Amino acid sequence: MMNKNMTPIILIIVLVLGCKKELKENETAWNPYSKNEVIVFESSAKELDTIAINEIVDNAISSSPAPELYRHTSLIVYGRRLKLKDSKFSKNSILEITSSTPDKPAKVTFPLNFDNANFAGWGFKIEDLEKYPKISITTKAGIFNDVIKIESVMYRPEREDEVQFMYWSEKNGYIKFERADGFTWELIKKYVP
Repeated sequence: MMNKNMTPIILIIVLVLGCKKELKENETAWNPYSKNEVIVFESSAKELDTIAINEIVDNAISSSPAPELYRHTSLIVYGRRLKLKDSKFSKNSILEITSSTPDKPAKVTFPLNFDNANFAGWGFKIEDLEKYPKISITTKAGIFNDVIKIESVMYRPEREDEVQFMYWSEKNGYIKFERADGFTWELIKKYVP
């Protein structure tokens, strides 16, 4: 027979472990994209690359064996793009937002890469990104005044395609990629057909 004093404790444990974890508003605010949106980039060598947002998975629960309270929830944006090298379409995640847990802060990962521009980095803590100073960047797509300049945490200068800096707009997403040799990719158009 169970002790009556244990019943409330067990109920609290069941509620805490069974709670569905969702991303907070300040975490989901890092996704500026909508389904079917098209983003077009141009390189400093006049190459074009077009990405169509074809799927946004919100509240994807991690499948770790940890108790629910320690599992993170993710928002993942998938883009479909034409690969320049082999003219085939590929579907890859271009943005991943991961919720906080009691032992880990919320993070944003920026996995968008081009054939000749690779931005290496794991997740960036949202609390750190929110402290970055805002700068203004102008591209063919317009003037963006809410941009942060993010340096790759795994920058390897010996690799020709390594992006040293990525520019991110809170309202518009990816704005620019910049390699150390001056080669760039810039947003030139963003629209929903």
